[in-house]
Amino acid sequence: MAEPIPSEKMREITIILDNYDDIFSDFDPRPYAQRQLSEDFLRELGRRYLEDRHGRFEVRFTMPALGRDPREEALIKKRLREQFAFMARREDEIIGRIKGRGALYISAGIAVLLANAYFFFVFNDESLLYQLLTILLVPAGWYGMFTGIGKLLDEPSDASEKKRLYEKFEKANYVFLPSGLE
Repeated sequence: MAEPIPSEKMREITIILDNYDDIFSDFDPRPYAQRQLSEDFLRELGRRYLEDRHGRFEVRFTMPALGRDPREEALIKKRLREQFAFMARREDEIIGRIKGRGALYISAGIAVLLANAYFFFVFNDESLLYQLLTILLVPAGWYGMFTGIGKLLDEPSDASEKKRLYEKFEKANYVFLPSGLE
């Protein structure tokens, strides 16, 4: 495991805990090794996330010294990394689905425009049927292409940002400290 980086060189997120349960969902009774993370906890991490210019940060948990257990803390650190790795994989799947849909839209748009070109050669370009088909097919073809390009370029960016954030939290340095409030 990598050596911890001195805290004066990196950004930190400090979270005050009453106990370890504050990290996990209240509705999940399973042990820490399997338990879901709290939505409030995840939202707070995302809201307070800030890294140094080297992309490093540390998540510090402070809680009363009497309630601390090093074995539980090691298990929780492992669970946090597993959960963030899972969430990054899920975002990767979302990106793949969005890009697949984008490719499908582009393909459909090209097919519609090729159909329009085919009808141009089959029908006289001055026939009423060709004029009607052109009115319907050309906008549909361009719509498919532009929508597909938008899905390939714009829509995955949100999922990509989330994926990068989850990957950073997967690799983050997690530290448990006594709160000193006893």
